[in-house]
Amino acid sequence: MSAASTATSAVPYFALDREFDAIGGSVLEAVEAVLRSGRVLGGPWIDELEAELARLASRRHSVAVSSCTDALYFALVALGIQPQDEVLIPDFSFAATASSVLRARAVPVHVDVDNGYELDLDHATSLLSSRTRALVVVDLYGRIGDPTEPERFAAEHGLLLVEDAAQALGAVRDGRPAGSIGQVSCLSFDPTKVVGAPGSGGALLTDDEEVASTARQLRLHGKSRRGQLDRLGYNAQMSSLVAAVLSVKLRHEEAWLRLRQATAATYTEALLEFDAVVPEQPLDREHVFHKYVVRVAGRDRVRDALEARGVTTMVHYPTPLSAVPFVAGAPHRGGGNRAARFAREVVSIPIHPHLYASEVERVVDALTRTLPRRT
Repeated sequence: MSAASTATSAVPYFALDREFDAIGGSVLEAVEAVLRSGRVLGGPWIDELEAELARLASRRHSVAVSSCTDALYFALVALGIQPQDEVLIPDFSFAATASSVLRARAVPVHVDVDNGYELDLDHATSLLSSRTRALVVVDLYGRIGDPTEPERFAAEHGLLLVEDAAQALGAVRDGRPAGSIGQVSCLSFDPTKVVGAPGSGGALLTDDEEVASTARQLRLHGKSRRGQLDRLGYNAQMSSLVAAVLSVKLRHEEAWLRLRQATAATYTEALLEFDAVVPEQPLDREHVFHKYVVRVAGRDRVRDALEARGVTTMVHYPTPLSAVPFVAGAPHRGGGNRAARFAREVVSIPIHPHLYASEVERVVDALTRTLPRRT
């Protein structure tokens, strides 16, 4: 792309075409190998990916599935969550955090979040009941929180703990990688994630052999190792093509992380004197910047101004989970004041590793021309 064209086109929020330009040769080689093998489901590519994910998350077992949404649901089923059980979840997250609970016919209990988008455990305490069985923590936007506090809370109250690490693959805090928290963790390989599939994909991670075995049954029509259909299951397999492509992309994760972190540092430094709440800049891998999200007053006006200056933005997420229509119309409890406020304030800025330096400069220029300075 010429310098002239980058100056006139909008700064893209996603750039999967540029990613393919960078690694397309290796991707096509992997795809050809799978197709020539005739093994488009199962086989060595699934085994290789599962082994690598287990290693990255310091887990004993990894189960590749069709999406993180399925992984979350399978986690709840495998842990024994029953209809009408209550599951504590953050009120500020992607819809799948709530839909997986409802799919299990359990009751989502919406806990407010703190300024780092982690569960407010004081609020969680006030929402406990005799039916509370589990707690779901979310590593939102690519930042892994302190794992010791939710683990302590879960142990103190006799709760199962599930980690929704959909956005945080590669994040590490105090030696603990994303995917290592609680009884079960779940990953996403949505095309826009830090490592994205050509389509959809997810994984369930656990140290519990029985949980892993149940997840493997659930992903393939309930089939056991003996080949019997022992339980109700689903067709939720990851294709070998997806696994092969993900294995290629995992080899680039370290370099892509450093590019996202460099862009995030540039944004944060530029915005320090402006009226916006910027992400924390923790050391090393505590934040892999799947998203760079700022909170601003008059968010919609700010978005319009940025779009007018050629910067594509998104909102993650515009509605607290307790107010999402499919959740609000089902049995649920709780809700958060900060979650509702954050939903009105958050705006996501382009952060992918394929931004040109000139585009990062354009984003900074647009932000500093749009946002008011602190008084």
